[in-house]
Amino acid sequence: MTRETLQIPEPCTRALAAVEADPLSPGAEAERHLRTCPACAEARVLFLAQDEAPDALAPAGYHDRLPDRLLGKLPARPSWSRSHLHGLAWAAAAVLLMAVGAGAFWAGRANRTPLVEASLPKPADTVEVTVPEEPFHDRDEEAAQVQTLSASDMKALLKQMDAPAPARR
Repeated sequence: MTRETLQIPEPCTRALAAVEADPLSPGAEAERHLRTCPACAEARVLFLAQDEAPDALAPAGYHDRLPDRLLGKLPARPSWSRSHLHGLAWAAAAVLLMAVGAGAFWAGRANRTPLVEASLPKPADTVEVTVPEEPFHDRDEEAAQVQTLSASDMKALLKQMDAPAPARR
């Protein structure tokens, strides 16, 4: 691609040179040309837009008072809203329920009967002798053993069973 030189007319070249020298007051001849040539007038506007303006200075104390001014523009917040009171009521109810539950628990523990009570030993005449039942004892075994005894052993067993049991202390 070849570059062709852009042919700018001589009056436009002089006007643009005057705008580059002083964009605010380019001169009477350049002012007349800028009124008739829209391309050069647009170039002057673009040149002025590129000119750097100094930064605006903030008044003294502007940044110090900024947070207070912003907070002043925000809507006021109520101190105790209905939702806060609602949450506070639930918290109070929970504390009350825990206090009643703990009090009832400790009161129940205080009035509970002891597991082991002290008592005097029973007199010997009221003691009953109980024979514990053996849950898996086979009674047929005893009968089988009796059947295997000889006649003299059987008589000795019967005499022993008829004899009174000795008294226990």
